[in-house]
Amino acid sequence: MPSKRKKISISVAAVAAVGAAGFLVLTSPWTWSLTHSLPPTAGADGAADIANGKRIFIASDCATCHATTGQDSHELLGGGKVLDTEFGKFHMPNISPDPEHGIGDWTLEEFDRSVRQGVSPGGLLPDGKNLYPAFPYTSYQRIKPEDVRDLYAYMMTLPESGKVVPDHELKFPYNLRRGIGVWRLFFLDGKSAGEMGADIADLPEGIDHAKFERGRYLVEGPAHCVECHSPRTFMGNIPDGKRYAGGPDPEGHGYIPNITPDETGIGFWSTAAMANYLHTGVNPIGRESGADMAEVIENTSQLPWEDLQAMATYLNNIPAVEAPAPGMPEPNFTEEVVMLDTAVDNRPPLPTSDPQQIGEGDTVFVAGTKSLYTTAELEEAEGEDGKLLGGTEARVLAKQGDKLQLEVSGWQPENAPSVIYQAIGQRVIMAALGDDAVAATEHGEVEVDPNTDQVWRPVTLQAWSDASELNLDQEVLWSFSENAYQESCSSCHSLAGEDHFTANQWIGTLKSMRRFTSFTDDEYRLILSYLQNHSSDLGAESGEMVVEHASEGVPQ
Repeated sequence: MPSKRKKISISVAAVAAVGAAGFLVLTSPWTWSLTHSLPPTAGADGAADIANGKRIFIASDCATCHATTGQDSHELLGGGKVLDTEFGKFHMPNISPDPEHGIGDWTLEEFDRSVRQGVSPGGLLPDGKNLYPAFPYTSYQRIKPEDVRDLYAYMMTLPESGKVVPDHELKFPYNLRRGIGVWRLFFLDGKSAGEMGADIADLPEGIDHAKFERGRYLVEGPAHCVECHSPRTFMGNIPDGKRYAGGPDPEGHGYIPNITPDETGIGFWSTAAMANYLHTGVNPIGRESGADMAEVIENTSQLPWEDLQAMATYLNNIPAVEAPAPGMPEPNFTEEVVMLDTAVDNRPPLPTSDPQQIGEGDTVFVAGTKSLYTTAELEEAEGEDGKLLGGTEARVLAKQGDKLQLEVSGWQPENAPSVIYQAIGQRVIMAALGDDAVAATEHGEVEVDPNTDQVWRPVTLQAWSDASELNLDQEVLWSFSENAYQESCSSCHSLAGEDHFTANQWIGTLKSMRRFTSFTDDEYRLILSYLQNHSSDLGAESGEMVVEHASEGVPQ
């Protein structure tokens, strides 16, 4: 009879054999294929669309990782780039059509299996070689078979590269490539793009469903946005509920941002601003993309505009995830503007001319709110007699030292003598007057506004003020105002065109937004004046004259 020791040895060997067999079965690419279903490979005999293949190549960002290092062509795919992560170093392989060192001897079926299932030919066993998910097949699995066929056909037209790329340098146990088969069983879900993201039925009213679906396909499939813009667990998978919520850069160089439509993400970006960013790399507050994202923009900028709009439409409607980046302040959901302790006020000063350069006969434009007086003895006056507001045009009648006598011409509605407006029927305020200034105002013949039947009178006021806070060039004021408006308001909004609002409508429109900004009173007044003077009824299309230079009137 067998000895007890021999029985134990046999049992151990049996357990080891069963374990080894179980490991081989669990890690086999065939096991995943038997338990999941993807659309079959497109027929190789079908006519490939090379142009579409190039579009998928660009959308998939292939060149960012696989372009031959040390040269600029995006079509030479010899690889060599190193991705240094917490798991070790991944060396991006040669995927050029070179038959020896690239993928030139791969069939369409082998290419398709590599792209959509993460399994390449050439393993020790006939079931194939598991690919590490540094290659984003967890997203590429959602690419349509026809697009994979077209991508294959396009890539086979590119130049061959004989570059030899070293093997990955990974830590244990990640260096056990066979074990990736278990990872694939758990984390390669086999879902189509249509099964990801929001349900069509839950979309807000007015969303173009066809555009949303095209965006869903591009974002969830070829563009693989989720792969970089999501956190990872210690196993390298994206946790549920954190898709697109941002996370540490896998190379340890900072933090990749949250791109969900949450307050802590990019919820303040409009769809148009997002599409523009994918096209230009410039975000809504004027900052240009950098690092890896700059390389991504090199590709997205080549995509058709309708694809970028579709991607932006989808990203604006994925589930929002509250996930502030490290060091990011808590969102402010109150109606108050909260300045951070670390805030730095780097706004430029109001643009003003040197008071010494201003002389009699000049036309000047008010940059900052100014006190006005009915007497030249400003120092002896008991108080101001009114104010001149930002954007107001005035003519210098006389100059005494640093004091100017200014003439302001405008309009007043009947029974409103304390305000001077820029134009009849328009609430573009130039000056607010005290009693003495009201008494000093000269009036012309009344006119009736044909649009409202309201009675208006042309008025002229001669008053004194100092020579500060003035500019000789209106264009400089408008440029300052335009930049301040664009840099602040475009953070949340697509900027309005001149035909979107009338001068009067801009008053309420800008006021409703003021609480979200940190504009000073003078900045606010100057921006409002700029917008009113470039509105649908006072701007270029209206036929009204907007003075750009002190010496000439130029239609805007």
